[in-house]
Amino acid sequence: MKKFLLAGLIGALVAGTAMADQKQVVRKLKACGSEASNEFGKHRENPAIDEGNGYVGFETEETDATGTKERYSLVNCATRKLVQIKAEYLLKDSSEGLAPHGDLFAFVDGLRKKKRVANEELFSTAAKKAGYEVTKGQLAKPYTEKAKRADCGCSLYYPETMP
Repeated sequence: MKKFLLAGLIGALVAGTAMADQKQVVRKLKACGSEASNEFGKHRENPAIDEGNGYVGFETEETDATGTKERYSLVNCATRKLVQIKAEYLLKDSSEGLAPHGDLFAFVDGLRKKKRVANEELFSTAAKKAGYEVTKGQLAKPYTEKAKRADCGCSLYYPETMP
């Protein structure tokens, strides 16, 4: 019995030491951005982008052992309407090349150059046509936890829209 207890205690100590070696690094970035990483992957919220006409854009990227997930959120600061598009690039699919719709952030940059981002309907129609998953919604009330990042971007670029 003592051997089992001793083995269990040693196992717990080793596991505790291993957990202490895992480091989570969190950095704040300019303009409402942040980045968190550890040995398993990285979560990056790029700085807010002023898309013009009262719109703010937010790029989010998660990378881990399975691949990369990208998300772009377009927020109308005045109406608090939200359009979000997503893409996933899994390592298991890498032999097939890039997904038919291509890189999400490059797609948004292309629309930005054509001045077709700062309009929910034009943006969501173009994203659907390109094969992206599109979600429309309404932001949570101002200054709540769920709306924190959007509120930060709207306060930064369109403060007159914030109550």
